[in-house]
This record gives sequence, C-alpha cells and structure tokens, in this order.
Amino acid sequence: MINIYRQHFAYILSSYLKLPAEEILDLIEIPPSNIPGDLAFPCFRISKQLSKSPNDISKELSEKLESDYFWSFQNLWSYLNAHINKPKFIDDVISQPIKENLKHWNNIRTIVEYMSANPNKPLHIWQARNICIWDSIARIYSHCGYDVHRFDYWDDSWVNVWYNLVWHLYYDIPRESDLKFDHYCGEVYAKMRGKEEDPEFKKYLSNLLLQIEEWDDPTINKVHTDYVQKCTIQQFKSCRRMNAHFDVVNRETDILHLKFFAQAMDLLRDKWYIQYIEDWDAAWCRVIDLSSLPEYINQEKQYQILIKSDWVATYVAKDIAFAMWKLGYLTKDFKYDVFTHDPDWKIVYTTHAGDHDKMKWHFGNYDISITVIDNRQNAAQEVVKSSLKLLWYTNDTKQYLHLPYWVVYLTPQTLLDSWYKLTDEEKSQKRLPFASRKWWTVTIDEMMETLHQKAYRETKARHPEALDPWLDEVSEKIAIWSFRFFLIRTDISKDITFDLREALDMQGETWAYVLYTWARLNKLLDSQTMSSLTNAPLIKGEHRGVWSLLTEEIEFDIIKKISEFDWIVLQSQKDLAPHIICRYLLDLSKLLNSYYANIKILSAPQDVKNARLYLVDQSVQVLKKAMNLIWMQFIDKM
Repeated sequence: MINIYRQHFAYILSSYLKLPAEEILDLIEIPPSNIPGDLAFPCFRISKQLSKSPNDISKELSEKLESDYFWSFQNLWSYLNAHINKPKFIDDVISQPIKENLKHWNNIRTIVEYMSANPNKPLHIWQARNICIWDSIARIYSHCGYDVHRFDYWDDSWVNVWYNLVWHLYYDIPRESDLKFDHYCGEVYAKMRGKEEDPEFKKYLSNLLLQIEEWDDPTINKVHTDYVQKCTIQQFKSCRRMNAHFDVVNRETDILHLKFFAQAMDLLRDKWYIQYIEDWDAAWCRVIDLSSLPEYINQEKQYQILIKSDWVATYVAKDIAFAMWKLGYLTKDFKYDVFTHDPDWKIVYTTHAGDHDKMKWHFGNYDISITVIDNRQNAAQEVVKSSLKLLWYTNDTKQYLHLPYWVVYLTPQTLLDSWYKLTDEEKSQKRLPFASRKWWTVTIDEMMETLHQKAYRETKARHPEALDPWLDEVSEKIAIWSFRFFLIRTDISKDITFDLREALDMQGETWAYVLYTWARLNKLLDSQTMSSLTNAPLIKGEHRGVWSLLTEEIEFDIIKKISEFDWIVLQSQKDLAPHIICRYLLDLSKLLNSYYANIKILSAPQDVKNARLYLVDQSVQVLKKAMNLIWMQFIDKM
C-alpha cells in the first residue's frame, strides 16, 4: 500500500516540476523513524536540473502542493517530507489484502549461480554465507514473478580434486570411509599437502590431468565421476540442513568436453578482441584487449590474459565462456541427467556432455544471470562483464550481474566452543579470520551441530518434562534459522563476525527475537480470542471507519510498517539484498513488542479490542510472509 502513496507523491511532484514521474519515484525515500514525515523527496537530486537551491525547491513545494493522500508537506533540510492522511491510509491498508506474490515481471528467466564449492572437502562457514544469502535472493526473485533456476558450478576439473584422486589411485588410500564422505575427502586433501613437492606425486598428477581434456580412460573417468558426485551429494546434505537447495549441478568438465571455451574464444577472435602480445607479464599468452572500453582508458593494464603460455585457459576465460552460455549466445548446449533428489523428491539435475540418451531441458538462454562469488573475484568478474559488453551481449533485456560478498570472521569464543585450541593472545582478539594453516575452517556441519546442542540444552532447561524427539526437532529448527538469520542480516558488502552465543540471543537482533515476538502475539490470538473476533466488522469486511478506533500513534506506525511489505520486497529484489528483509522483520518486531507492552488490547472496549486484535493478526501474517522469503519459519515454543 505504501507504494500507491509513493506513486501518488511522485505523480503530483511530476505534475508540478514537469519531470518524469518514473524518475521522481526512484528518488522517493521512507525517512528514518526519528525524522518527521512518512515519505521524503530529496530536492538536492534535481536542483541542478531546475537551477534552484534544494531548500528553495522544497520550500516552494511545501507551500503549493495539495492532495487527499497527504495531510501536509514539510520543508526539511533540502528534503520535502510528506505526512500521510492517516484515516484514509489506515482504511486503505485494512481494505487491501496482503499479496501472496508480486507477479510484476512476467516470468523473466533468471539464473542464480551460487556456492560453487570445490567437490573435494566439506563446506565451511564462509560458504554458508554465500549459500544462505543467495538461496534467499532466489526465493525473493521467485516471489516477484521471475522464473528462477539455482545452479551450483561444480569445478570437477580443479587440480586439487585430482590431488585427491592421485592418493586413491596410486597410494592405495581407500575410497570409502565411515566418515561423512565430504569430510573424508577433506582429510585426504589435508594429507596430500605433504606430498605436493614429491617428484613422484607430481608425475602421477600430470598423467591424471591429461584426462581432463582427453577423457579416454573409462576406469579413471568412472573413479573421478563417482568420487566428486559422492562428495557433492554430502555437501548438498549440509545445504539442505540450512533449508537451501539447487536445481542443477553444472560440471566444468562438461564445459571443457563440449568446447564451450573454444567457441567463446572464436566469437571474441572474430571481433579482433583476442590478441597475442609480448609484454613481459604476458609473454606467449593470448589476451583480451579491453582498451576500447571507457573504464579501461586510463588504466595502465588494458588487457587480461585468457590463455597462458602453456596453453592452459585461465579461470576468467572459462567464466567468460560459461557467461555466454548463460545468456544464450553459444550454439553448443548441455544434455541433462538426474543427479539426485531432494528429500521431497524434487529432482536435482546435472549437466552432461552430449550423450544421445540424455535429456534436453529448458535450462539456458537466461535474461538475467546472477553470479555469486566472494569479493576476491571482483577483478575477474569485471573482465567477464567487460567481455560481454565488447560483444554487445548485455543490454536492457540481457543482464549479467556479479554480486560479491565479504568475509566471515569468528569470535575466539566461537572457536573455543567448536573445540579449537587457541593461544592466550588469540583468545584476547575481538575476531579471528579463517586460517587454513591453523585449520580454523569451521565446517557448516560442525557449526550446525554445535548450535543444535546448545539449543537443545537451553530448550531442555526450559522444558524439563519434554521428550527427546520434540527437543531434537525444536533444537534443529532453532539451529537452522538462527544460523541463516545471522548470516543474512548484514549487508553483503560488509564483513561479519559470527558469534555462536549471539546467534541464539533472544534480546539481540536475531531470529530468536523475531520468534519471541511471534510467540507473544500468538498468545493474544488463541482460538477463543479469534472466535470472538470472527464476527467483528473488520473480519466481515466492514472496514470503513475502523481508523477511528486505532488512534494510538504506535498503531499508525505499525500499519505503516505493514504497508511497506511489498515495497521492501521489491527493494530487496532490486538491490539483491536479503538483509533488507531481516531489517524489516526486526523493525516490525520492535514496534509490536512495544505495542504489546504498552497498549491495552484484551482489556479494551470490545470494538477497540476487535480492531487491535485484527491489527495484531495482520502483523502476524506479514511476519510470516517476510520470514518465508528468507526461508525461515516459526515454532510454537522454544
């Protein structure tokens, strides 16, 4: 509903300023709670166009604008702030049901590629941030009407995968274990590090790496395929435990065998963008010439190596080829096979390099490609986008988006709770980075189990009479959703410091706090209360005039916050920012807890009681819908 008022505000500003309403709408903000007004227009953004000072524009508009939608307009520090007509607004909000979905975009095909973990070790907590953020983004896009496919890029040609296979094939290390298989792979990987300078090991590795291109030894091919598949399936179990899943696993070896890279290079070479140069750092290499793009004009280095002097393609070169496939510019295509099933028997597919008995599917040729890689890949992804731009492959209907995310640190106490040993100096630090040489790579499985056990102990202390099955179920849900919320709640462009105890804190900005709010409100909405409410005018649709019963300032604040839901969803989709949903949940929960604590609800006169209970009921619905967007749920008690 707030969007309708934003649009009307933009319309009347457009009529007066003689500027496009769409341009103005993009500038309208919702001011912070400590600033008077309900909507704000930054006049300094148009002062140059109008050749007037922002303050003069704001003052003039505040004196001349009129609308039934707003009580008044206020000149405030170069902003024009609009004060909503509260009675009309409340009536409008109450009369409009909350939308289940925002079908604005007519099924625009979208691929979200995330996780992209190497299939030779368990997933760690940094990758968990990637998974939780972008699983949420995929859900938000689907809610907004996009046709979304989730891809996991499976780098099965990565050299360290073959390190593992050297150990199994030539050093008689068993390929089976009682350990969860991805953890076993990680142990093997750790052991092989001590062999990597061994000449014999290097010889075995070189022989195996030839298989990537030639792929002519059925025995080795089968060992390789089975090994990485078993590891990935176990990684997927870790993802599913966090309520995240995929539609397709894309195998890099399929890209190599189908020669996507060769076709992509041909397309660039035909446009004369591939060159051979003899600069000292690129001698005998093939590079892409980026000098014609404005963003590279003033850069000292105006090229990027695609093929090294040993004729090995760089990672950025392979990313360019895959990006071309994503947007539908390659004539070559995958076949698909069933990889595994989710617990609900939803099929997860895997690419296949062209067997005739494999199926074609409706993957590929996307309108929007979103690639999620940590911020260390920023430079490489800029080259991918620049290459697509050179070929005129990106435009208004074809978009390639790279979303980087920043580092996850750990508090010393979290490492101690996860059974890591620290020095006194390390214990005194505020946060500690991942350090593979010290094996501070806390896995998702380890962290989830630690959270589960901590939640179990605290839940059992509150419910000593409860049986183990219920305690386990509740503890698992608390662990999953506390973990996801903590990893999602911060802007992806900022580092986060994960703290095990803070994640479960009921008083902080956590999922537990939102859950606490939900539980308090549901006590009001028990069956007896809702039974008496069923016959109230609000429920029967006789909503006109109800605004006169909701006269408390906080009631208007709650109604306004509820009305922001659709706008918040669109903002999180537009900015690729699920933390906006988390912030919304926390802000709404804070308002509702204050309402519960300070306003009489059940003891109010019957008509006021009905109106307030209806407001609580609507708030609970919005909390539920917002939580569902980031794939979290509520539990009755904890």
